[in-house]
Amino acid sequence: MDQRIAEFVRLHQNDIIEDWKTLVNMEGSLRQPQYLYPEAEWLKQKFSEAGVSCEIVTTKENYPPMLCGVIGADRPGKPVLFGGHFDTVFDKGTFGDNPFRIDENGLAHGPGVLDMKGGIIIALWTIKALESVGFSQRPVKICFCSDEEGGSDHWPVSAVITEQARGCIAAFNMETSPVDYNLYTGRKYVMTGQAVIHGISAHSGNTYEAGRNAIVEAAHKVIAIQNMNNMELGTHMNPAIISGGTLTNAIPGECRLTFSGRFAYKSEIERVQKELKQLFSTPVIEGTSAEYTLTEPFGGFEESEQNLALWEFVNNVCQEEGLPEVGHVFLGGGSDAMGIAEAGTPVLCSCGIRGEWNHTDREYAVVSSMYERINMWANVIQHLNRFVS
Repeated sequence: MDQRIAEFVRLHQNDIIEDWKTLVNMEGSLRQPQYLYPEAEWLKQKFSEAGVSCEIVTTKENYPPMLCGVIGADRPGKPVLFGGHFDTVFDKGTFGDNPFRIDENGLAHGPGVLDMKGGIIIALWTIKALESVGFSQRPVKICFCSDEEGGSDHWPVSAVITEQARGCIAAFNMETSPVDYNLYTGRKYVMTGQAVIHGISAHSGNTYEAGRNAIVEAAHKVIAIQNMNNMELGTHMNPAIISGGTLTNAIPGECRLTFSGRFAYKSEIERVQKELKQLFSTPVIEGTSAEYTLTEPFGGFEESEQNLALWEFVNNVCQEEGLPEVGHVFLGGGSDAMGIAEAGTPVLCSCGIRGEWNHTDREYAVVSSMYERINMWANVIQHLNRFVS
């Protein structure tokens, strides 16, 4: 381990915690963009003080901001990128005033302490640590959004992330890390769908044969959707919500169905899309019909050879420098690493602080892993000249 980096981190532990505390206490969710602008301004100030040339980016009017920046733009090597988000799932005030706290077990609590404000502070102090030792090999970039749960509105933001990642040697998405030191080398794409099945309503006693039961037709489609699973390839289909009918003595003329799928591979997305098209255009019960919509697949990135190579490189550096070794896993949930991967840039996710229970009131982060990860990423970035994807 570079002892200069280790000593810098040791001397600034109180400053690191103070920045973390301030950021966590600046609450705000996607539903409250008015609180995210001051947060972006604070982050801009902190990264600017570290030497990063920063810009607040808005993709459309009255939409939460992004923060993009670079330090050492004229350095010779390809840039390395830190990505992530600074919004949380919690509205301001959910945990009362000044919710950040550290307990007697060395665990930090508060909204976003793990997901993922801890990771942003790691990125900030990694840059500061590198600057303290005169790092000059390559530019270091940041790209943080504040609408990670933005759904279809997130696509313009994802396009900015892709553009920022283009041409980088590697990227580290500073999302919440599991306690067990694993990094995520891939995440599943998520696609959701909604369908309306039309039947023919009729009295269930007097004109039974004239009816066409939309719920029964929907039941055939539910089973068919479930059968689109491919567990070996990591394709999970989930018929999730179904509603229809009015009275017990009326044959239901309409039924609504919501479903979702998670995919490890784009080829599987294409297969399921074709099968859904065939399914909803081909009735089982004559006289019924259906219409459906699908969201764009979102949040995933494939576990590519270059991502695995980046993980192996990081783990090798950790072994050489006496830092905790890191494993790798493929995760079912998505993240903004998708936008990075779309640029063709090797990326690892869950590079932030270690902890558990994000998106709940039990969310916590291991304080010691804040210092551990700053040391880790500063050492890794110093060795990136050796990385070949």
